Amino acid sequence: MKRTLPFLAAALLGCGTHPQAASQEPTVSKVVTLNAAAFPALKAQGKPVLIDFWAPWCGPCRTQGPIVEQVAEQLGDRAVVAKLNVDDERSLAAQFGVQAIPTLVVLKDGNLVQRFVGVQSAEVLKNALESAK
Repeated sequence: MKRTLPFLAAALLGCGTHPQAASQEPTVSKVVTLNAAAFPALKAQGKPVLIDFWAPWCGPCRTQGPIVEQVAEQLGDRAVVAKLNVDDERSLAAQFGVQAIPTLVVLKDGNLVQRFVGVQSAEVLKNALESAK
């Protein structure tokens, strides 16, 4: 018993918080959540815009989501990346003629430049945004 107490005490002391874990900052998404009220301001930014039309129940949309996040992170302030939940914003999705999801559109000055249906790679999306400049 005397031998197990020091071992147990050392094990319990080692279970504290790790300094590295405490210093990690939570990641903040660079993807804008879009709704009909915010859409006019989004068009007026003068940057290329990528809109990901998605729904939470859509399997391919869940695959596309992290790719869209990656594109937003890589392009930073050179483009605006937004997600629009088609269940919440049916009229705006209809305005863009969305019939299947995920649908991704690239806009420049509010005008449609390119449309993709289905899961797209980060490279395809970055190229579309960079060519829309």
